[in-house]
This record gives sequence, structure tokens and C-alpha cells, in this order.
Amino acid sequence: MKTLKKAGCLALALMIGLSVLGGCGSKKDDVIRIGAVGPLTGDSSNGGTDELEGKQLAIEDFNAAGGIDGKKVELYSEDDASSASQSASAVTKLINQDKVVAIVGAHNSACTLADLEVINKYKIPMITPGSSAETVLTSGCEWISRSFPGDGLQCSALINYITTTGSPKKIGVIYCNDDFGQGGFNAISAAAEAKGLEVVSESFANEDKDMTTQLSKLKSENIDCLFIWCQYTPGALIMKQARGLGWDIQFYSGTGTIHGDTFSLSDGAYVGCINSVPFTSASTDPKVQDFVKRYKEKFGEEPSQNSARAYDAMMILLNAIKTAGSTDADKIQEAIRNTKDHDGMQGNISIDPATGEYIGDVMIVQAAEGDTWTYLDSASTN
Repeated sequence: MKTLKKAGCLALALMIGLSVLGGCGSKKDDVIRIGAVGPLTGDSSNGGTDELEGKQLAIEDFNAAGGIDGKKVELYSEDDASSASQSASAVTKLINQDKVVAIVGAHNSACTLADLEVINKYKIPMITPGSSAETVLTSGCEWISRSFPGDGLQCSALINYITTTGSPKKIGVIYCNDDFGQGGFNAISAAAEAKGLEVVSESFANEDKDMTTQLSKLKSENIDCLFIWCQYTPGALIMKQARGLGWDIQFYSGTGTIHGDTFSLSDGAYVGCINSVPFTSASTDPKVQDFVKRYKEKFGEEPSQNSARAYDAMMILLNAIKTAGSTDADKIQEAIRNTKDHDGMQGNISIDPATGEYIGDVMIVQAAEGDTWTYLDSASTN
């Protein structure tokens, strides 16, 4: 089913491009062009296709509500296959060839970090719905903002949760040695040390398939819980291999592993894992339930947290353009950075004007039987 979904998403992305090309006879100013970049192929493709669907639905909803001063919004989507160099090339194409006024992307932190050099050069606003590494917003680029909680917020929320619901003394961390994993490890360590917790860690390369050596070392440390900071494919392998060692340790993780495929890829070892997440389709908020209903009708399945984050990112961007009353990059960026109390699928969202960081709550959920999640808490990050 997921393979069919990926194929369908790629076909839909192609159709988006063809429909835009077919409309080239109209005046350039008749539409507002928005770019999207993310992994539609490769290991993170399910998360990337979920994001694309969220972006598409946001644009449909926005256009149905009248667009921007009567102008319709058109989406130009590019696949970066989770490759930093391909992502930078895709963003360059969106800016120079497709003439987009702003971009929603990328998904992987390494890709967004590569994109920053491009958007800084061309001075084009970008909102990331998926890159949580702290370095995304501390690199010095003033054109990037984040529409969901980054690693620092997520890790603080998780550490606060485990210290208020238990009495851990030593925590373990296993993380991928890329920008996302390293950023998560640094954030976990800082939050843990602030609470007086000891941290022991092991890392692995994204291409690695056997992490039993690292897990065995961590098991020998007699840790109280294990943080797993990576994307869902290696994360599922880690959970499966940990259980294969006979290790009944409590897993904690962030948004990287919270995907429907983690249940099957881990052979069920994911059940019981506690995650930080900005969105759950189990929310009783009528607005969220309406979104879930319409998403299922259009795409045939419930929206993931990737879908909701991308929907919010696109809506924040489109509302910023409307507020700016212009497609001028400086005015759009100013409006993005002054977003306050946006009523999104993740809840009430503001953007820090100085840093571009998400301001809002972080939810804590637990993977449960039936390939779903149980809401546990809305955690403070203070």
C-alpha cells in the first residue's frame, strides 16, 4: 500500500508541474507560486509524501477560501531523495526556473542546512515542517523559520516528562551521526544534565543495518531508559534488535520515529515507545477531526504528524503572504516571523521574531497496539 502511495504521490507531483506548465499562457501575476521540497523517494519517502499531501490540502483549502486578493496559489514540488546536494539543487531550480516566492521544506535537517546557503543567496523565505536540528536556526541564515517544535523543545519536554513520572538516574542515547541525530543528542544531553541525570551514548551511520554492538554496550551500562534519535527506518531496526537481545528497556524518541511504518518495520517492538509529537489524529479538537476526515476522504488514510506539520507550515506561509499584501520577499519574511497565535493542527502556534523558532506546546504520546498512539500529556518545556 505504501509503495502504491509513493507512486501515486510522484504521479501527482508530476501532474502539479504539468498543470502549471499548461497554464503558462496566463499572465505571471495571475497566480502566486509556492515551492515545496522533500523526500519523495528514498528511506524518508513516506514522511516526505505525507508532507506533500499536507501542503496540497492546505493550498486547496486556501484557494477555496478565496486565495490571496483573488489570486490562486500554485504548488511546485521537487524531490530531494533525502540528499543534501539534491535538495540544494532542487531549491535552486524552484527559485530560478519556477520563480517561486517562498518555499516549504525541507524534511531532513541535513537537507535544510544545505538549502540555507541557497535561500540566503537569493533571499527567499523558507519554512521547514520537518527539520528539527537546532543548527537549522542557529546557522546565521535569516530566511528560515520552523513551524513545529525543534529538538531543544522536544527533548526538554521528554526529559521533564520522565523526571515528573519517575526517578531515572542514568539515561542512554543511541543516535545517527548526521545533523539530525547529533542535534538530538546534544539537546537530550543538555536537558538531562540540567536535571542532574547521567547520560551514556552510542552513535551509528545512517547506512548501518546492525546496531547490536552499540545496543549491547548500552545494555551493559544499566541505564533506566533509552532515547532513540533518528528517522523511523533505522529507529525501527534499533527497537527490533534491542528486543532481540532480550532487553526490556523503555524507549523514548522524537518525531523522527513516529510514523505508521515504524510498527511494521520493528515487528511490533515499537509498541510502548513514548514519543514527543506536535500532532495526533486522536485529538478531540473539532478542527482537527474535520481535518482528519477531509484528509482521509482525499488520500485514503489518516494524516500523520508529517502531514499536519506541513499543512500548518503552508498555512502560516500563505497567511503571511496575505498579511504582507505583497510577494516581496522581505515583507513575506517579516510577516512569517511575526506570526502569533496561528490556530493550526498542532494547536496554537507562534514564531519567534528573532530566531524563527516555533513557540507552542509539545505533546507526549505512546505507541499502542493497533498501530496507533495514546495521548499521555501536553508537556511543558520549562
